[in-house]
Amino acid sequence: MRPLALAALVAVMVLLVLPASSQQPLPVKKQEPENTYLMKSGAYLGFRQVNLSMGEIGFRIAVSCNIKSKSRPRLEFRIDKPKGKKIGSLEIPHTADTTFHLQLTGQLRHAWGVHDLYLVAKGIGEFNISGFSFIHNYWKD
Repeated sequence: MRPLALAALVAVMVLLVLPASSQQPLPVKKQEPENTYLMKSGAYLGFRQVNLSMGEIGFRIAVSCNIKSKSRPRLEFRIDKPKGKKIGSLEIPHTADTTFHLQLTGQLRHAWGVHDLYLVAKGIGEFNISGFSFIHNYWKD
């Protein structure tokens, strides 16, 4: 490579790597969860073709809610359709600016097999869902 081209390449690389002395660092924004779903009465999240025969004993959900009233919103777990058979329900507490992980555990014997699973919001108020997972019952033979 020619010396002039090499010097130009080095100069460009130095300018790209080193920040200017007058540059201020960018402020760091509080990062919200990437997928947060706003739920209010009648809204639902659906999961198609969920196999509930794999040892599930419940659900874990990450929620946040800023409602301070006596009548709290709740989340119902239903199978096959949004107004289908109810297999469980959770009352959503006031969480302020934090996220709580709530658990619904119990026998899911009425939901054995492959079903569409719906999380349906009920009651007055809004809340956010930022995570959902199954609680498994791992047993040893």
